Amino acid sequence: MAFEIDIEPDENKLKHLNEIIRLGIDPYGHKFDRTNSISEIIKNFDEIIGKNVTVAGRIIGRRNHGKLEFMDLADQDGQMQLFINEAELNGQSLDILHLLDIGDIIGVSGEVIRTKTNEKSISVKKIEILSKSLLNLPSRWFGIEDVEKRYRKRHLDFIMNYESRQKILMSSEVINSVRETLNKNKFMDIPVPLLQYVAGGGNATPFKTHFNALHRDFYLKIASELHLKRLLVGGFERVYDISKSFRNEGVDTRHNPEFIELEVYQAYGDLNDMIALTEEIVRNAVYAVNGKHKVKFDKDELDFEKFSIIPMDEAVKKEVGDLNEDKLIKLAKGIDKSVVSYGDALNTLFEEKVQKKLIQPTFITKYPIEVSPLAKKMEDDPRFVYRFELFAEGIELANAFTELNDPLDQVERFKNEEKRKKRGIKETQEFDEEFVESLFYGMPPTGGMGMGLERLAMIATNSKSIREVIPFPQLREENG
Repeated sequence: MAFEIDIEPDENKLKHLNEIIRLGIDPYGHKFDRTNSISEIIKNFDEIIGKNVTVAGRIIGRRNHGKLEFMDLADQDGQMQLFINEAELNGQSLDILHLLDIGDIIGVSGEVIRTKTNEKSISVKKIEILSKSLLNLPSRWFGIEDVEKRYRKRHLDFIMNYESRQKILMSSEVINSVRETLNKNKFMDIPVPLLQYVAGGGNATPFKTHFNALHRDFYLKIASELHLKRLLVGGFERVYDISKSFRNEGVDTRHNPEFIELEVYQAYGDLNDMIALTEEIVRNAVYAVNGKHKVKFDKDELDFEKFSIIPMDEAVKKEVGDLNEDKLIKLAKGIDKSVVSYGDALNTLFEEKVQKKLIQPTFITKYPIEVSPLAKKMEDDPRFVYRFELFAEGIELANAFTELNDPLDQVERFKNEEKRKKRGIKETQEFDEEFVESLFYGMPPTGGMGMGLERLAMIATNSKSIREVIPFPQLREENG
């Protein structure tokens, strides 16, 4: 069967392409050296005006006034008007001027000026074609009406929608800031396997694959936790991993099956160290993209200078009243029939009644042991563990423990997870024998924290959907 593609180039653009080739000009260019980005010129305009610059970008607008041409040129993070007087062009620049189309990528050299209408511009003296566009850009961006199409044609979204492009650039700044904070605090970035024998370290349904050479099934990583803890057993003291994790579960405005996760562990530390580190990471990331710690999210102003700390039982009590354990369990059973214990009931009621109301940055602490199989018990009340989750706008941003390092207790916790699974509770931890064996050699007291970096980027960039900060989010089949 012959190879076929269902792409039809625009006839006029194709004609221009062939004419450029006939002139002996390569329509797809080579390396092009720029003196400035467009944003640099705009930012430092008063210092640069009158000087010659060389820039490159895509033509996104064009207006003809006889012998004068005006084009709008856009690069990664800026847009500027080009002023073109045919009388000032010669050679190839003049030859290709009328063969250029909206969508083409060009390089230009010229003088930085203000036009008579006071528009910041470049008076072009030389033009070079770098990539000939053969398809027409949308005349009116359809993504405003159809978000799904915008995600499917993400390359078009980025061309036409400056804000979409900025969300991704700012998300990159968030990740850079997180790394800088960790490196400044002397944590080491050590990668862990993406293909793992056991889907451990998190309560999630994994993606499964088969490794042909090893004749063995593997799982895509759902968490980095257990491998990083084995590094602590091996003598490393401050470690982190920023990489993709995968969870074969639902997709919504806060969940994507493939996501960038930070996990960080500090030997000889505890939950309080993780609170301090998490505050520093979040503050720095928010500041990196906003230049301040108070940011808008939808209709709210979030203040990342202040973090509240509230125990879970107190937060639930405030919403449902001071109920005894039996009444609390009965109330929770109305939400989830699998609830049988006080801890399960408390967590269920928190997720249903409290979480969505946590608008300002808030650490919820004192989690039930039932839902925290890898965290150390609280000394004064072993029904609970040293754990927090950080919330803002009802979104979980981080999850941290004083890590469980007692191997005998850890074995009992895994046994309890098996019992919970048999009761029909889906969110349980898989037993990992290699991890447990490592604990028997001794792991130092440790504080650990995990954070979904796209969720942090959502908050930092005022994005209502996690898809806005993911360059290419997973989507259902177009006709599915």
